[in-house]
Amino acid sequence: MRIEEGIIRQLIAQGYKQLGIRIDSMDMFYRPYPMGIEIVLILRAISGNEISPEEYKRIINKIKEYFSEKGFSNIHLLGIIFSAVPERARQLYHNQDDHFIVDLWNRRLIIYENQSPYYSNLISMVEDIVHNEEYTTGLNQKGYIQDRNSHNQKTNIISFINTILIVVNIIIYILVHHTAIFGETIYAMQKGALYWYFVKVDREHYRLLTSMFLHSDFEHLLNNMLVLFFVGDNLERAAGKIKYLVIYFGSGIIAGISSISYNMIKEREVLSVGASGAIFGIVGAMVYILLINKGHLEDISSRQIILFTVFSLYGGIANVNIDNAAHIGGFIGGIILAVILYRRQRKAKAGEV
Repeated sequence: MRIEEGIIRQLIAQGYKQLGIRIDSMDMFYRPYPMGIEIVLILRAISGNEISPEEYKRIINKIKEYFSEKGFSNIHLLGIIFSAVPERARQLYHNQDDHFIVDLWNRRLIIYENQSPYYSNLISMVEDIVHNEEYTTGLNQKGYIQDRNSHNQKTNIISFINTILIVVNIIIYILVHHTAIFGETIYAMQKGALYWYFVKVDREHYRLLTSMFLHSDFEHLLNNMLVLFFVGDNLERAAGKIKYLVIYFGSGIIAGISSISYNMIKEREVLSVGASGAIFGIVGAMVYILLINKGHLEDISSRQIILFTVFSLYGGIANVNIDNAAHIGGFIGGIILAVILYRRQRKAKAGEV
């Protein structure tokens, strides 16, 4: 018997009634009391990508409006989220209402420390069911949890946006270095590279973007794309596609501004190319997100990221041809952007019951 069925059975036994809702992934139960109404919303977010936080919040607000129009002034809502990837389901949480996450894969109940005690009477009931009820492996009739191999395949799917960025970098490298579509290689590099004089005096601001997709040689490209493949993939999973793009390009632009500012102050006449500024921004964002998630997120740990950062910065200092201003600027920019964009998970502290 599935965990969900056990919880629903207990809710009905405690006097909750089911109200039809036209969303396949949700079930809603309510129980009136003299001063208001209690609502339990069950959400199946198995991969964590079934519904956006904004859409989930909109649905909750609609439910509250419905009961408010029925004359209920005190509305208490509990969301019980079933997920095999709780770190993604965590993004659905918001401070207005209480939430439990049922981690189907590890058979545990996750609650948030800053929640109200209103639904504390349901904690032991849900926890007992999570620990004692069975659920079928293989695809069940509602299709929301598969066996271990299928789960691993799902969570290890290569991230879409990150893959596109890598492919675009490779294609541009081939076009610049192995075709004449942009003219001779040296001309194409000079036309798109970052140089403070061209940006400041000639106002060629496009170089802040084009320089991110140019690489001096194959080794330069390979090193950057390997790091982007591993770190960028994890960041896109954690932050989402749009936020990942903002962090990538935002960090790259901040890195470019840092580079031209430093070189202008030092009166250095150098051309800078490469995606490393944006990639250091990705690393900086991952450092922040890992700290928020207490040191571990899917396939990568804070120790791995910190060691990579230390060795990369050391390698830059030891190599006079490395644009350290871009690296440091991108890294700091990535942290700042992550602080701004990853605010939702920063507020949600999870603790296992």
